[in-house]
Amino acid sequence: MATATTIYITPTQRKGLFKRARKRKSTFSAELRAAVDFYLELPPDFDAKAMETLAQEASESAERSIRRLDEAILGLKAAVKKLNEVDGRLDELDAKRL
Repeated sequence: MATATTIYITPTQRKGLFKRARKRKSTFSAELRAAVDFYLELPPDFDAKAMETLAQEASESAERSIRRLDEAILGLKAAVKKLNEVDGRLDELDAKRL
């Protein structure tokens, strides 16, 4: 059961909550309650800076993985091209022998 409480938020926060509510087909109040619930689930000693650093490191790691995968794909494409060339040559040799 919800109770009435007066809070003061910035115009930017208000606009953001209304925008999120429209996108999610929700209400301003529901979005505000969700934001408070999210905040309350964080540990009391939550270190936002440490979390930001961790997120940045994860992003950089993902970018490195993507680059490596792109390189592997290029290598595989080159190998497939060479195999197709060899296959074509083998077909030519078979045709000459017949």
